[in-house]
Amino acid sequence: MEHTVTQTGTLIVTGIEYNEYPPPQELVKVMERKWAEAMVSDGLIRLRKIEYYRQWENELLGDPNDGEGLYHLHRHPMQAGSTNDVYAWCLSLPVIQPNRLLLLAQHGGYDCMLVIHSPEKLFSKMASFLPRQKKGYALHCGLVNYNRGEEVDKKTLTSLEFHHNIFQKSARFKADREYRVSLTNITFARLPEDYFDLLLGNCRDILSIEDLPRN
Repeated sequence: MEHTVTQTGTLIVTGIEYNEYPPPQELVKVMERKWAEAMVSDGLIRLRKIEYYRQWENELLGDPNDGEGLYHLHRHPMQAGSTNDVYAWCLSLPVIQPNRLLLLAQHGGYDCMLVIHSPEKLFSKMASFLPRQKKGYALHCGLVNYNRGEEVDKKTLTSLEFHHNIFQKSARFKADREYRVSLTNITFARLPEDYFDLLLGNCRDILSIEDLPRN
């Protein structure tokens, strides 16, 4: 499979930008069962604008600095963001601890766990949907780095990596073992909604619903 390496070291494979390739073989997500069932039967995925996560009052799930690149250069705080609309879909690696999953479920009002058995296939379905229904959106997948506020050198600070601040969070969220999918609006035509829906069709071959783990 042909890969294109970007200036920041990410890989573009079949129109999808990956921070790491291949993606994980499996991912999980705690959610409400009614939405999990809609994902399995119809492929309905709702990505939220990054501002949605900043405004969430639940401190376990919300992050007021989400999507902002925050580092230090010579101990001085530096910040960078994006003028484009960015939408995110948040998942976890299957190595996340069961007690953390249960805590996320409790605080989010979730009652089941969705298992993605072939993330790359699901991402390919998402990439195929976009040109048909919503042109001008860039799909980007990768692990979240829990390095907000770290000291960096000038070269790092001025690099293009700050176009991908969606993948940076504070170390206090490290237990989430998060993997993210982002959609960036590169058309500069803003959508009025704070969400972006994908409808991929039946996904029973790659998704399943499980009960939450027990204590």
